[in-house]
Amino acid sequence: MSSHRAAPRRGKPTSRAASWRLLVPASVATGVMVASLFLLPGSGDDVARVSGTTSLSAADVAATHTPQASRAQVRRKVAGLEDVGTRRALPLDNAAARKGHAVVEQREAQARAAARRAKRQAALERKREKREAQRLRREARVAAMSKSSSFRVGALNILGSQHTAGPGGYGPGTERAAISSGIIMSRGVDVVTLSEVQDDQLGVLNARLAGYSIWPQQSLGNNGQRLQIAWRSSRFEMVDGGSVTFTFASQAIPMPYVLLRDLQTGAEFWVISIHTSAGGLEGERDAGTAVAISLMQRLEAETGKPVIIGGDVNEHEEFFYKVCQATGFLAANGGGAGCTLPPPPLRVDWIMGGGGGGVAFSGYMQDGSTLARASDHYFIHADVNVVDPGDN
Repeated sequence: MSSHRAAPRRGKPTSRAASWRLLVPASVATGVMVASLFLLPGSGDDVARVSGTTSLSAADVAATHTPQASRAQVRRKVAGLEDVGTRRALPLDNAAARKGHAVVEQREAQARAAARRAKRQAALERKREKREAQRLRREARVAAMSKSSSFRVGALNILGSQHTAGPGGYGPGTERAAISSGIIMSRGVDVVTLSEVQDDQLGVLNARLAGYSIWPQQSLGNNGQRLQIAWRSSRFEMVDGGSVTFTFASQAIPMPYVLLRDLQTGAEFWVISIHTSAGGLEGERDAGTAVAISLMQRLEAETGKPVIIGGDVNEHEEFFYKVCQATGFLAANGGGAGCTLPPPPLRVDWIMGGGGGGVAFSGYMQDGSTLARASDHYFIHADVNVVDPGDN
C-alpha cells in the first residue's frame, strides 16, 4: 500500500518580514531627498522658503498687483521670492524718445508748410507770367497800330548868362531863365527845345519848369548843357535818347535828341534840339546843318517815327531850303510844294518836322514877350499833330 505525502504548504509571511520590505524603499527615498537638499544651489533659507505654500488668493493678487507686474511676478512677491534668481526691469525714461518724435513732427510740419508756400509762390508766378504775357501782347497790338499825338511845341534861345556879364544890357542869366520858364508854362507849350543854356540857368529851369522833365541835363559831358529838351511829364515819357557831335563857335558840342511817347495814345516821335554857329562862321553853320539832316534821315529810316527839330539856326532861309529838299520836312510857319518859303517875317529860329505817318502844324506864333526882358530871340511855338504809323 502506497503512501501519499502531501506537499508542504506555504503560509503568509510574518509581520516582521513585511516591515523590512516597506522600510527599504522608504529609506532610499529619504536618502535621495536629503542628498538633493545638499546638492541643490542656493542657501538653506531659500530652500526653507520653497517649502511654504505658493498658492495665491484673490486678496493676495489685489494687494500686490501693479499695472506693470506680470502674474508670475505677483506669485513670486507673495511667496517672498521676488529677489531669488530674478532681475528687476528698470523703468524706461522715454523723454528723449518723445523729444525726438516731437522734432520729427516739427520738421515734417515745416516741410509741409514750405511745400504749401512753394505751391502758392508757383501759382503767383504763373499768374504774373500770364499777366506779363497779356501786357506784352497788348503792347504789341498797340505798337502795330497807327497812333497820333497832338500838342504844342516851341523853341527858345534863352540867351546864355555869359552874354550879360558886366554892367548894362540884359539882366542876370538866372533871372532871365526864371522869366523864360514862366512864359513857356503860360503859353501851354508841352514840348520845347532850349539853346544857349548855361549851368546856372539850367538849375533855374529845373526849379521853375514845374511838371516838366529836362534832358540831357549835364549827362553829355563838356558843353552838354548848352542844348536841352523839355516836356510835360504828365503827357510824355522818354523812351530813348542820344546825341551827335557837331562844331559850334569852334567847339565840339553834342546835339541831343529824344524819343518821346504820348502816355495817352502811345504815339512815339523824335525831338532834336539844334543851335548852329552865328555871324561869319558859315562853314560851321553849313556843317552843323548837314549833321542835323543826316540825323533826321537816320532816325526816320531806322524807326519810321515822325521827327521834329527846333532851335536857333542863325539862318533866315537857307536852313529851311536844305532841310526841306533833303527830307521833305515842312516848317511850323508854313511852306508848300516844291519847298516854297513860308510867309514873312522869317526868323533865325525854326521848327520843322516830317516823316512817320505825317506831321501837321497849325497856330504858329512868333511870341515877342521874351524880347528885352528874357532874351534877344522870339519865342516861337505852334500846335502840331504827329502820326506814328506803328510797327507796320
